Amino acid sequence: MLAVSGCAPGQKNVLPKISLAEARETQDAELERFRELVPYRIIEKDYGITPPRRAMSCDSILDMQPITPDSGVQLFGRWRAMTSGDEDLEPLLEKIRAEYEAKPGWTVVDTRKASEKNTFIGVTVTSPEGYLYYFDIDTEPNRENQKTISVASSSPCVEVPEDFDIDAEY
Repeated sequence: MLAVSGCAPGQKNVLPKISLAEARETQDAELERFRELVPYRIIEKDYGITPPRRAMSCDSILDMQPITPDSGVQLFGRWRAMTSGDEDLEPLLEKIRAEYEAKPGWTVVDTRKASEKNTFIGVTVTSPEGYLYYFDIDTEPNRENQKTISVASSSPCVEVPEDFDIDAEY
């Protein structure tokens, strides 16, 4: 998956006063809301929300630059589940779109993921604070006759905390 940061080099960080723990809590809470919008009865395998992992430099998404006080950091997350290959997931996509279009300050944009079969469609949802959520569904079953529902997320860029530990998981 390719993710694009909400920060540009030299741009002021979006949430300079928020801690990485608060960013992770906000991000994971929204991933859980996406999860709750998916009817439990259609899920065959729920992989859950990914556990905390290392923060990344806002400048390193494409060019793998080190984390510096000026780069800012951001967090990435994901929730993924599998359904039966017979499930029609496009109504679910419409439900997600309607839910988030109705939230004040949120934006929703249709997306299509590049894949071998070009079978992933979805929406990119952006919160007023700059959190990005990429909600994707698979329109065709895989070899195991299952379809994927996935939400990948990224936090806005935040200032590098004074006590930042590059090896810590946030």
